[in-house]
Amino acid sequence: MTPEEVVRIRRIYEEALSMSGSAREEYLMRECQGEEAVRAEVERLLKAHNNIPGWLDQPVFGTARMLPAFEPPKLEGRTLHGYTLIREIGRGGMGVVYLAERSDETFHRRAAIKLVLPPAGSAEIIARFQQEREILASLDHPNIARLLDAGVTEEGWPYFVMEFVEGQPIHTWCDERNLNIRQRVELFRGVIEAVRYAHGHLVVHRDLKPGNIFVTRDGVVKLLDFGIAKVLSSEVVEGEVATLTLARMMTPEYASPEQVKGTAITTLSDVYSLGVVLYELLTGHRPYRLLSAAMHEVARVIAEVEPARPSDVVATSVPATGGHRTQITPEMVSAAREGDPDRLRRRLKGDLDSILLMALRKEPAGRYGSAEAFSEDLQRHLEHRAIRAREATPWERFRRFQRRDPGIFAMGVVFLIAFLFGLAAVALQARHDIQAAIRDASIAAFPAPLLLYIFGLSICGVCAAVYFARAGKARLSGAVGGGLIWALGMIGRLWVEGNNGWWRSRIAGQPDPLMFLSPVTWVAAALLGVAVMLVLLMIGRRFGWKGQALVLLLLGFGQPIRERIWFGEFIPALQFDWGVAPILGSAGMLIAAGVFALLVMRLIAGPEARSRERQ
Repeated sequence: MTPEEVVRIRRIYEEALSMSGSAREEYLMRECQGEEAVRAEVERLLKAHNNIPGWLDQPVFGTARMLPAFEPPKLEGRTLHGYTLIREIGRGGMGVVYLAERSDETFHRRAAIKLVLPPAGSAEIIARFQQEREILASLDHPNIARLLDAGVTEEGWPYFVMEFVEGQPIHTWCDERNLNIRQRVELFRGVIEAVRYAHGHLVVHRDLKPGNIFVTRDGVVKLLDFGIAKVLSSEVVEGEVATLTLARMMTPEYASPEQVKGTAITTLSDVYSLGVVLYELLTGHRPYRLLSAAMHEVARVIAEVEPARPSDVVATSVPATGGHRTQITPEMVSAAREGDPDRLRRRLKGDLDSILLMALRKEPAGRYGSAEAFSEDLQRHLEHRAIRAREATPWERFRRFQRRDPGIFAMGVVFLIAFLFGLAAVALQARHDIQAAIRDASIAAFPAPLLLYIFGLSICGVCAAVYFARAGKARLSGAVGGGLIWALGMIGRLWVEGNNGWWRSRIAGQPDPLMFLSPVTWVAAALLGVAVMLVLLMIGRRFGWKGQALVLLLLGFGQPIRERIWFGEFIPALQFDWGVAPILGSAGMLIAAGVFALLVMRLIAGPEARSRERQ
């Protein structure tokens, strides 16, 4: 048996100690599925624990009045407030839970009754038990198990009657039905909605885990067990539980860094735990491997070790940062309706990676600001919209638009094809007009249709750049300022080149046959400049200033060469000088205009334009 297996057996055994009955059986089936040797060893340890004699708990030297060890009473068949206890269904540090049935003939109803029994009935535990009852009484939500009644037994044991949720833990429910990734995310949004509702009532759950999230036969999510919840408006809660151990105040595998470090708990702690549960629900692994049950080791791993990307975890048979499953299961492969783990990895890569890692950030300020924001980003992913957890690339935004609005996308493609055909027709007509004007000086060239098409192309370019760059007001204002500088550079360059004879008209009597220096060209150049600035902004966020410099070099040298081919050969209205000096001079002026335009854009847009967020 390997050291890792020994550590894993110990963890499962220690968790199973606090359970009994069907709850323990379900836990062992979930944790040891396909690993009979591990389960056999855990059951052997549990059996040995049950056979430990009670006198071993008593000190060797003690008083003659030592009280005997408490034997939990057999409560099956007992009636509490009109309910008959049927069997025990759960046990933990906060008490014991029984399945109960309405004992009168008013109506038939099953319920779960939770009691605090000695020796758990210390003052701290009872205070927290009463607090849990008050919390549940204040929460009325379809995804939260309802409080039906409460009271105290003849022995003074407090109890409350809960809605009995007949279902399975969310992970088991999803695996048995082979739900795909989308279905799991949609189901999990119901969990987040319940947590969001609790947060709206100033309640932090603090123990979110699969065992506290059940799904009914009808597919309704139910959030259970507010036993260690925190009321944010209460000043007494923390004092009441100061003497409780950290292990009893949380489930380490799902706890947030601030919980294991003992710092302030807020609603963002639940956001973190939600991220852990969703991580396990989508990958079959937990974000961390806890190699020791020692609390200092638990705190170190959760507070310091960064979780692996979900897509990287499912790409290997054994996760690098740990988890409770040691291999990719058939359920997780089918969860993406794919035939191999690589397809599942590609399904998780991108949005879901970023969403989960944002929810699992160590510093609370770096996570989603609320459970609602977490849910909204998941919904954006399902709707193929850009998420807030990361900056989407232009190609990703294009693919999202294609999947989200296929009808509008098809119309856009048709419009683009028609536009390109129209541009080709206008360009051919301009070519014939120019050639005719060259042959006969009495014929005036009329390039206005071509200019209007170029003007329309500039407008489309600006709209596309604004959409794909996710340009806010600051970015757009900076791009407009930089675009005007770019337009001045373009027109100024053409004016300098014309005065130096680097280009000249081939049509007698028309020194500017293509209206290079007309107001229409100025406006078109300004629009084109705005689009260029937005493209440079996107390139800068992804590749930094080096990427921007490379694009400016390509634009600077590409534009003079393109003009010489387009307006000197295809539409032969101008005679260009192909010398090295004219091309270098033209490129230098364009690059200088681009650099100056970038500086102006950054000055106007501020830090938003200077950010270099890498994907």
